[in-house]
Order: sequence, then structure tokens, then C-alpha cells
Amino acid sequence: MSLRCLVVDDDDFTRVTLQAALQSEGFEVAASVGSAEDAIRFIRSNQVDVATLDLDLGPGPTGIDLAFGIRRLRPSVGIVLLTSFSDPRLLASSARELPKGATYVVKQSLTDIGFLSEAIRGSVVANPAESPIAAEIPLSDAQIETLRLLAYGLTNDQIAQTRYVSRKSVEQTIRKIADSLGVGKDGGNNLRVALAREYFRLTGATRHIHA
Repeated sequence: MSLRCLVVDDDDFTRVTLQAALQSEGFEVAASVGSAEDAIRFIRSNQVDVATLDLDLGPGPTGIDLAFGIRRLRPSVGIVLLTSFSDPRLLASSARELPKGATYVVKQSLTDIGFLSEAIRGSVVANPAESPIAAEIPLSDAQIETLRLLAYGLTNDQIAQTRYVSRKSVEQTIRKIADSLGVGKDGGNNLRVALAREYFRLTGATRHIHA
């Protein structure tokens, strides 16, 4: 029996492309929507077997927020978070926990649609008692937050004010982040620029940063 899928992604091209790919794999795409609100509205009055959700849905609820909302309405629905973020904390420091039995798939790791198909089918039969593990990079929550603020152009003083720590603490954190990620060891680039580039690489964003 064909699984009924709900596709949620705020990017029109990605959404249409994913819908076509899933249909080619034999899935029935019950709906393809661009916001958490539209997804919840559809789930309230329709049955689906699995939902594929982008992590970053723009302003408002994240894909993880939506996943928990869907599970409250339809506990048996399989959940697949399909995202360019190699670690959900890169989007928001609170975005660590996933609904039980959910699957976290990084887009850059997909070599073919078959891998995603397996993840979707696996999410439906997953044991809901198991705690899912999202892909993570070797940084603490505080380091992730500091890296995100740095990447978006905040100075050390501004980061210190935002995180209610000293400037010296920020400087030490940045150095630890660089060591953990192996960034700046060649000494050829400005460390802040190199870290910002690494942040956007880890999020899958295409952004050019110049020293």
C-alpha cells in the first residue's frame, strides 16, 4: 500500500521537486504546503502516514515545533526532518530534542532518492519509545550560540552583551570553537571570517563572506 505523505517546505522549488521525487518512488503526496500553519490545518482534517518537514520554515515555528504539533494531533504519523542544517542547534539553541521515533536527514548527505525513501518508510515503523538522535557537531549549546551570533556579524562586545558574559569569555569560546572545528589552523584567513564561512557551510547556506 502506498504511504500518504505530507510535504512541508517554505521554498517553492524544493517543495515541488521533493513532491515529484516522492511520487516517482511510489509515495502518494497527500499535500504539499509551505508553512506550519497550513500543515496543521491539513493534518486536522486529513489522514497521512508520514510528514517530511524542513527544519527552517522561516519566521515562526520551526520544523521541530511543527513535528511536535503533528504528533500531538496524530501520534502515529512518521516524522522525517529533511534539512540542510547539519545540527538543529545551528538554527536555534533550543532545537535539540526531536519527537520520539523521528528521523533527521541532512540534505547534503543524500546521494539518491532511495536513501530518503528508506528513511520515510523507516519512520513509519520506528519504535516511538526510542529517543531519536539528530546529527550534531562537536560544540556545546553555548558555543553554537556564539558561533551563530559571530556568523551574523555581531562583535565580541555585542555577543557578550547578548549572552550576558564577559568579552574575555567570548574570546575564549571563539578560540575553543575554532579548535573543535579545526578552523584557522593554517593562519591564512581572518579567524572570524573563517568561522563564519564554516557556520554557513554547516547550515548548507550559499553565502559569500569576504575578509
